[in-house]
Amino acid sequence: MRLAGGPVTQTTFAKTYLTIAMNALFVLAVALTARVAVEFFGALAMTSLGTAIVAATDYLVLPLGLTAPRTPYGGVFDTDAAVTVVVLLLVEWLLSLVRARA
Repeated sequence: MRLAGGPVTQTTFAKTYLTIAMNALFVLAVALTARVAVEFFGALAMTSLGTAIVAATDYLVLPLGLTAPRTPYGGVFDTDAAVTVVVLLLVEWLLSLVRARA
């Protein structure tokens, strides 16, 4: 099979799969960032949308056991979720390095 950009090789498929994985990790990181923002403001966490976001992302948070300090806005800073965002973005960055070298 030949496309306009050249032949399709296994490297092309590998780069495509890596890109899909990177995009999925980014979407998960955005969802967890929304969770951190919702929990930071306690009033948002009490709404139906806020509880839905927190419930939907419960399975994504790494159970690190870090303390969640209270915020002056009536919420908490979910440290476990914030660290999970950093880990997801680091993995995404490492995959981008692998993709660039493939």
